[in-house]
Amino acid sequence: MLQTPRSGHNRKMASTPVTKQKSATVSHPVAASHLGQIVAERGVAKQNRVADRRQAEQTKKDLRIIRTRRQIDAAFVEIIHHRAYGNIRVSDIAKKAGVGRATFYAHYISKDDLLRSQFRRIVAPMISIRTNDPCPDATALFAHMKSSPRIYKALMSGHETGNAPRVLRECFEDAMWRPLANHAVSEGDPLNSSVQASMVKRFLGASLLAVIEGWLEQGAPGSPQEVQKVFRKLVGGGLGALRAHS
Repeated sequence: MLQTPRSGHNRKMASTPVTKQKSATVSHPVAASHLGQIVAERGVAKQNRVADRRQAEQTKKDLRIIRTRRQIDAAFVEIIHHRAYGNIRVSDIAKKAGVGRATFYAHYISKDDLLRSQFRRIVAPMISIRTNDPCPDATALFAHMKSSPRIYKALMSGHETGNAPRVLRECFEDAMWRPLANHAVSEGDPLNSSVQASMVKRFLGASLLAVIEGWLEQGAPGSPQEVQKVFRKLVGGGLGALRAHS
């Protein structure tokens, strides 16, 4: 008979912590919300760290690519000072650059692809088109050739130039044609005709290449401005007449 009250008292005591725990959870929604915010912030911080690490790795990779390309470009220019283009092999460039052939081909499809890349980066910006002149202005290019004739002779003169003349002619065509075509605004302009445009494009590239070859063969006499005058008379007159009679 004396055990019954104690049993009831024990049950009452046992149930008290549960009630307190439940009430504690319910009575502190602000604390629960704060905890969720902390967890979310930690998740965002982790994502940011991962993103920063990936960005750093990508930056290192990009810098490595740039550095390797510069090594290959510099090696090519150095070799072209002493050897005709047709006698240069990919293995020669790779060895000079201190990289493997596989690394070279990871950056360039071929030796010709390397030459095109060098042209677009260095030579193409030297050719400009003026709105009041139908002839492309290559004065800066002629000045560069006069200061570095050995490079261009290795690419254009003699029987050991390989594919260089063709590659250069195509590059000259693109460098002069694209800005020139932007000036063909009228519907009747012959530069808007695909057939005539193809002829003009080839004419421009071949003419510039012929002027350069003839000039270099004579030892690059005269000033770049004088060579530009000759080029303008040969090309500008034809372009002007073509567009005037369209």
